[in-house]
Amino acid sequence: MTTKQIRFTSAAFAATAAMALLVTGCSSSDDSSSSSTSAAPASTGSASTGSAAPGTTASSGKSSATVDGKALDAKFDTTCAKQGDTLALALTDTGNATYGQLSVSATITGSDTVQAVGIAGSKGGSNGMPYAVGYGNGAAGGSAKVTKSGNTYTVTGEGVGAPDLTNPTAGVKNSTFDITFACSTIVGG
Repeated sequence: MTTKQIRFTSAAFAATAAMALLVTGCSSSDDSSSSSTSAAPASTGSASTGSAAPGTTASSGKSSATVDGKALDAKFDTTCAKQGDTLALALTDTGNATYGQLSVSATITGSDTVQAVGIAGSKGGSNGMPYAVGYGNGAAGGSAKVTKSGNTYTVTGEGVGAPDLTNPTAGVKNSTFDITFACSTIVGG
């Protein structure tokens, strides 16, 4: 991995985390937005895509995140905000036992284009490093798609993990993700 790629990956993670923190100021803690390790990944087969309609109510699902088939054990606060044709979705758990400050976020433009996905923890990565998986539209190494059912958005795909800085020749690891954002409201939507 070149220095340019590492800088781009780091910048993408930082931008996604900053957006998650920005929209967290408008979030609300809701018991219905927590997940557990026994939660099954959301089905994406029959959901339709589209942008959020103003005034719609949330679906009955719970927010959750799965990486490489393993559910992240977290009590998520869900934040959903829209400005123009950009939808910012964020899940946060500020006291996660495994990942510390855990943030899962996605940015969607139009009705179905995933621009970025970031999954980041202040701890829990390899060799004591922070945990990170990310996807950026147009960047090498990944893919993402979104499906929508009511105010529930499911983002699935593959992202690139943070490199192991203690072994820079090892390269990066790709990880699959399946994230469900169950929005009780969409700020600005």
